[in-house]
Amino acid sequence: MDDNNKSHRDKSRGARPARPPPSPAPQPPVLSCSVLLTKYNDMLDKYPLKTKMCTSFVVSAFGSALGSYLSSLDGKKSPNQVVGRSRQPRIDWVEVFSYAIHGGLINAPISHYWFEWLSAHGPDSETKSVLVDQLVVQPPLLVLMFTCLDVIRASLKAATSQFLEAGVVSKALSNAAPAVVASWRFWPFVVFFSFKKLKRKYWTVSLNLASVIWTVYLSRRGSIEE
Repeated sequence: MDDNNKSHRDKSRGARPARPPPSPAPQPPVLSCSVLLTKYNDMLDKYPLKTKMCTSFVVSAFGSALGSYLSSLDGKKSPNQVVGRSRQPRIDWVEVFSYAIHGGLINAPISHYWFEWLSAHGPDSETKSVLVDQLVVQPPLLVLMFTCLDVIRASLKAATSQFLEAGVVSKALSNAAPAVVASWRFWPFVVFFSFKKLKRKYWTVSLNLASVIWTVYLSRRGSIEE
């Protein structure tokens, strides 16, 4: 009798469903080259001009940085190197930003619209299209490139020297401290009034109108200090 009860209990226990094995934890997606190229191609389709500008900015900066570094290894003097300074492996950041700005903001838009026009209205033959591009367009583009690079270099050098000589950071910190205290006497009331009395869509308009008074105050304060 006891053996029969035991076998009955064993059968009832065996009838319970087995627990499923735990599912593996999800793995983060792997960014392979094919995935990156697919995403980049999608960006080219959705935002062609912006993508080309960003690409040209990064590629021009990288190429200029690599060329500047290799030139310093060869012992060649950079056009922006200070006279008398020892030649060490370094990157000329003025050159890097000059090429990056030209590549991203000037060359990329021109090339984008030029190749779009050439594809739609240019010669049917690829050979003739290459000849038109290289003989008609590239020479003035090179003149424009060197002109823009000289202008950008001069502007960056002037801005850098002026920034260092004028003590912009220390002057900004000394001016910001009293301005912060003055802003606490004005902006909390303006913001509270806008939040309390106006609809959300009018908040930015209200703050922009109030900024007229604030800008007048800052301008008068700066003129008096000078």
